[in-house]
Amino acid sequence: MIEWVGDNLWVLWLSLAVVFAVVETMVLDLVFLMLAAGSAAALATALVGGEAWLQIVMFAGVSLLMLAAVRPTALRQLKKGSADQLTNVDSMPGRTVMVLEDTGSAAGLAKIDGETWTARSATGVTIPAGNEAEIDEVDGATLIIHPKAAIDWDSGTAGLPEGT
Repeated sequence: MIEWVGDNLWVLWLSLAVVFAVVETMVLDLVFLMLAAGSAAALATALVGGEAWLQIVMFAGVSLLMLAAVRPTALRQLKKGSADQLTNVDSMPGRTVMVLEDTGSAAGLAKIDGETWTARSATGVTIPAGNEAEIDEVDGATLIIHPKAAIDWDSGTAGLPEGT
């Protein structure tokens, strides 16, 4: 058995390359992908008749080279986005929320994207429950909001909702 493994190391390298590639699809960190590339280099060395020590050197060398040179560049490319692209709470100002309970300058509740947040009125005016409001800023886990202008289709007027 040991003799067969020694004569067929390519099976080990192929298996390792597949396992590393599968693990990479689960963790998406580009570390195991680099190890899979090292395994592929060792596999190629084994298939052309390279000695076992050379296969190990190829695996280690290519893996380290990929981790040191290719991975940082690949990560930079993957994480590249436009400079003005806002994410998380930075993207919230200007968005509309539904006021869940009367919200004044002290406290209240508002809902956005299915999540309930504590809220405070930016102007100090109480915003009645059921009205829409607009986010001015996010202070910790509290939305600072102001009433959103609404159109009263029956009277043909625009302005702040009644009660604000």
